[in-house]
Amino acid sequence: MKQFSKAPQTVPFFGAILAVFLGTSTLPAIAVEASPAPLVEGNSAFAWSLYGELASAEGNLFFSPYSVSSALGMTYCGARGATANEMKEALRFPLAPEQLPPAFKTLNGALLANARKDKQTLNIANGLCLTGGDVSKEFKALLKADFDAEIFPGDLNTINAWVKRRTEGKIPKILESLDPRSVCVLLNAIYFKGIWENPFEKGRTHDAPFNISANHQVTVPFMARRGGFQILEKPDFQMVAIPYSGKHLSMVILLPKETEGLAKLEKQVAQGAGQPWLAELDVAPAQETELSLPKYKLETDYDLVPPCKNLGIKEAFGAQADFSGMGWTKGALCIDQIKHKAFVEVNEEGTEAAAATAVGIRMTAIRQCPIFRADHPFLFLIRDQQTGTILFLGRMVDPSGK
Repeated sequence: MKQFSKAPQTVPFFGAILAVFLGTSTLPAIAVEASPAPLVEGNSAFAWSLYGELASAEGNLFFSPYSVSSALGMTYCGARGATANEMKEALRFPLAPEQLPPAFKTLNGALLANARKDKQTLNIANGLCLTGGDVSKEFKALLKADFDAEIFPGDLNTINAWVKRRTEGKIPKILESLDPRSVCVLLNAIYFKGIWENPFEKGRTHDAPFNISANHQVTVPFMARRGGFQILEKPDFQMVAIPYSGKHLSMVILLPKETEGLAKLEKQVAQGAGQPWLAELDVAPAQETELSLPKYKLETDYDLVPPCKNLGIKEAFGAQADFSGMGWTKGALCIDQIKHKAFVEVNEEGTEAAAATAVGIRMTAIRQCPIFRADHPFLFLIRDQQTGTILFLGRMVDPSGK
């Protein structure tokens, strides 16, 4: 097992040929009930496996596995029985249910402390929006205490406004719709803005070809800098760590040596090779290197229900789901959507990245009780139940009184 001092480097933002690691040095010493080191290792294993699911689609790829783990981690805290077991296994959570929330709290604090120490910007926010029902006081108390979650009532606009604010406007909308049976939405938003330890000189930026394939090139701006970087040479690829100011955070790039070697590399990391390689890179000496990196900006949008099902979360999406830890009976609630969006921009000064994850919880189709939501015009009356006499009769079209 990795030592606690190395834990933060395994909380990445992944791209198709890059990973932004939120921390590459010692975590501050914090007294905790449950060490976050096992959580970091589990989150990293989940990150690589989720990457493997998302990589099957063509084109650019970028997401925040830490955001996904956080949002689904909060959801898991309300799961019980077989539903909880499936989520625990798929999300690679190694800790007992009572240890997981404080481990997340400690890890969040450590990540934020490292960023503050280096005067970098890192914001991590969790939320619970009550969209049509309520959850137990115990569940809300847990989210507040260990995930520092904001708990608020609202609708689709409220949720999207929260995400936009928490990602500095980089993710203006996370959800397109809410199910009429929606009870709540669990939210995570993460925003990072880092300045390179040694920024690239703008005067050295120049247009050059980027080889998409052996037969397809595009011309893009490339940044260039010569300096000492930790670099790892393998037969089929290279790895390099580019530190942000203060060196608690860095960007790590995995570059196949063959133009069309990415698929093989992705297969290897999906099978678990990524973590050992990172361990090697950690102890690799700095070497004088001529570094050339394209400038880029991209935005991504994912429906995570299919990949989560592929990874083994099945029961949580149907009538057999057990979210009784949220204060509802078994079978009353299920997950109806998991949406994730991400943004990244890399330039001469540094990197700006943001991501948000929303996990929608709704009542199941087979319900313990009917739904009655008077959110459109209706008739109403007041009657004497004994005699059946209608005393008052009317209709409501606009409850605002206009």
